[in-house]
Amino acid sequence: MDIMRRIENARGLTPTEQQLASTARSLGPRLQGYSIKEFAVAAHVSIPSVHRFCKKIGLEGFKELKVEFARAQALRERRSAAVDINFPFLQDDDAETVLESISAVYESTLRDTRELLDPAAMDRTAGLFNQAGVVDIYTQSHNLYPAQMFCNRLLSCGHAATCHEGLERQTWSALASDASHAALLISYSGLGPNLATLLPILADRKVPAVLIGTPRAERLNPGLAAYLHVSDQESLQDRITQFASHIAVQYVLDSLFGCMLALDWERGSDFLSRSLPHTSLPALQPPRLSPAEYAGIMMNRMR
Repeated sequence: MDIMRRIENARGLTPTEQQLASTARSLGPRLQGYSIKEFAVAAHVSIPSVHRFCKKIGLEGFKELKVEFARAQALRERRSAAVDINFPFLQDDDAETVLESISAVYESTLRDTRELLDPAAMDRTAGLFNQAGVVDIYTQSHNLYPAQMFCNRLLSCGHAATCHEGLERQTWSALASDASHAALLISYSGLGPNLATLLPILADRKVPAVLIGTPRAERLNPGLAAYLHVSDQESLQDRITQFASHIAVQYVLDSLFGCMLALDWERGSDFLSRSLPHTSLPALQPPRLSPAEYAGIMMNRMR
């Protein structure tokens, strides 16, 4: 995780340390030209406060902070030059250009999302969902498609799950849930209009809730059981469509399903084995005999 993300996700910062974090983010690459004294003056804090802040975010001191900022800036510039997340292709681009551009969007988004994802949060979520009697999935718009696919995968391994469209049905589902359920909410920005309705209900019903979204989505919706972060490089409005957030959400859901199955392999694989005779494609099932054909075979065996 680069230094900008480390600062954004830091926990337990004092007001003074929050002021230092805000100043460091606002300075960005200009931090390279500052001495520790100048940085302290810019943030209106003491030099010892700068040292404590650096220790709090896992650095040895101010020099390492500057090194990490330079590294993060160089990395972001390389990625920015490689692909425009929001407008990966232009008018009159040919098929080869579009194919390469979308591939680059996916690669950049998946790499960024992997850096943001906390394996401990993923393990915690997988354990929570495996123990839940029902996993209720709440989202809207284009995120419904990967959410419904995730719901189907849970059902295919014997996990009871729901994924309703429309706020009314989602509200009924939340009201009908209890502490034996677990909730998964998907909102890239954390501004989904359904969150304001659903989160208070889930809290009142004592349902543990997990949010898939950007780090900013976590800050807008604090106090949940876990957060699974996705890349935040996509603009909310200034874009062609949701190329990046779509693949990021899909990656998180696929990874979550994999972690759940890995933690409870025997139950999941047993259910899959038992369900295959009932759910496999007709062409893959053994031929079914008519009563007359079955009787004929049995008569031949008795002769």
